[in-house]
Amino acid sequence: MEKAAQAKRRISAQGDLDGACFLYSIVNAFVALTHREPGFDAVCRAFGQVDFPADFLNGEVGTTGRYDGDYALQADNMRRILAALGAEPFEIKRLEGPLSLPLLAASIHAQSVVVVRYKGDSQHAQGVDHWVCAVGADSSAANSADSSAVTLHVACSIRLHKACGDGAGYAERHHRELDRWSNDALSQEYPHTLVPGEAFQIVLPG
Repeated sequence: MEKAAQAKRRISAQGDLDGACFLYSIVNAFVALTHREPGFDAVCRAFGQVDFPADFLNGEVGTTGRYDGDYALQADNMRRILAALGAEPFEIKRLEGPLSLPLLAASIHAQSVVVVRYKGDSQHAQGVDHWVCAVGADSSAANSADSSAVTLHVACSIRLHKACGDGAGYAERHHRELDRWSNDALSQEYPHTLVPGEAFQIVLPG
């Protein structure tokens, strides 16, 4: 009992009271594709020019309000944030049609990641409405049409403080084939729903 009491956080952390996961998923996409950590000044400039910044203070999810379901607004802000972080000519393509783990896995390769919104559970978070950057998938699953065979590996902006409450500790996994890092996973083992229309493939040409 004492151990459980010690594990419970009593001090708020970033992510508890804001909905900035949409913004962080784009920063994590930039890092995964360029292998560069953006400087603090660049991130401030990028975040400072987004439309309707107050929407990201919503602790439920960063895209309720004016962003919710507005795919053009989401994509435009992704482009502007990425441009502010670096000069690369990123391409952004919204993944249309029914979303599935195999579709997302097939959209990830050496020059691309997927930014996606889901509701429900991941390996390390429960009952969330959340944006993450999918950086890789199990190689055997990427060619499978069976959702139950797919594990999607994601960079999650709330994973660090979730570690304080679930007893699992915090760890990052290196995906050597793509030279990227993840800290959470989506699979059929963890019940969740991919939000229709709210998945974007970000490609770094070249």
